[in-house]
Amino acid sequence: MTVRRMQMCDREKVAEFFASMGERSTHFFNMNHGNEKRTMGFFENGKKDHIFYVAFEENELVALAFIWDIDRTVPWFGIAVRDSAQGKGVGTAFMKEIFADILSEDYAGLLLRTATDNIPAQHLYEKCGFERIGVHSSGEYLYIKRFARD
Repeated sequence: MTVRRMQMCDREKVAEFFASMGERSTHFFNMNHGNEKRTMGFFENGKKDHIFYVAFEENELVALAFIWDIDRTVPWFGIAVRDSAQGKGVGTAFMKEIFADILSEDYAGLLLRTATDNIPAQHLYEKCGFERIGVHSSGEYLYIKRFARD
């Protein structure tokens, strides 16, 4: 798997990634096309307050992630794994690569929220060091990943 920050040349692959999402992934990650609009905005205006990551296996985009409110000490994090790649370790490997890359950004951690019934995602986040810290005002679980500093 190749992990890197998203580039302008990724537009078609990203559009196809969102188009390929099944009902479950759309429900949990792209309700009302919100995250698709956020991500595609990168290709329109650069989204300077975001960092986007992509993961490829061969020539297929298998995972996408973004960090927003990057001027914060603990910015927000979002991740999606292609339906056909879920349950195969892609999400875990992808997040480990992202965490290694952003350590130089001097963040104290990352925040995310997830639906209370999205059990597979909760297992993934906890496996990757996220801790459930409460319930967001949206009703979703709130998680934090803290980065240890030397």
